[in-house]
Amino acid sequence: MSVQSIAHLENIASLPTGLLYPHQADGVAFLISKKRAILGDDMGLGKTRQAVVALQAAVPEGVILVVCPASLKLNWKREILMVDPAARIEVLGYDKEPSVNPRWIIVNYDLLSKQAERLHDIPWAGVILDEAHFIKNASARTTHCLKLLGVQDQAKAPLVGPNYVFLLTGTPMTSRPRDLFNLLRCVGHPAARSFLSFAKRYCEAYRNDFGWVTTGASNLDELNLLMKEIMLRRKKDEVLDLSLIHI
Repeated sequence: MSVQSIAHLENIASLPTGLLYPHQADGVAFLISKKRAILGDDMGLGKTRQAVVALQAAVPEGVILVVCPASLKLNWKREILMVDPAARIEVLGYDKEPSVNPRWIIVNYDLLSKQAERLHDIPWAGVILDEAHFIKNASARTTHCLKLLGVQDQAKAPLVGPNYVFLLTGTPMTSRPRDLFNLLRCVGHPAARSFLSFAKRYCEAYRNDFGWVTTGASNLDELNLLMKEIMLRRKKDEVLDLSLIHI
């Protein structure tokens, strides 16, 4: 076991007991081991708790960003406080005054443009995108998210952002593989270096008089295997043991 792995286990052991179900402990281990990953568990299986615990263990110091829909911001604050009751949290668009030296900053997608100058100047220790399917299409918020995660426009440019990036979504697989491209870019998967190459392989892309059509699907078995490299997904009926464990 590496020194880093031992440190992660020690950090998890220092957290309050009884925080995780067994499947959540497995999810935390997966996220930490991958560093950049997609957590696609069904709703109700605790994606928020897993992401918070994983970042508390993996990056005990530094500032962490949570990007989520506006309706979920206070839920994220509650979950963080469950894991770390002393956490310094700033909820942008809700708190009247900026927090002093916050450990966690929570912002909704719609405020990214307004808060861009501040957010892009912070060297994030980790970033969580909740409901990550919000960035499946080209948009201003997608551009901001990609920049925050250190995703560069050049096809083979390295990621330059935080080491730990977790994308949470209850609907990771869609009928249109093109919707997965930005998620794969965020976690740095090689298949996402070129959209056209990705589209030809997995979107049954073809060219007509108006340009490339990329709304189809092809090689889905291969795509599913590719997704399993960087995504963990459990369904409720697969998670049988819901007794809390002590960590």
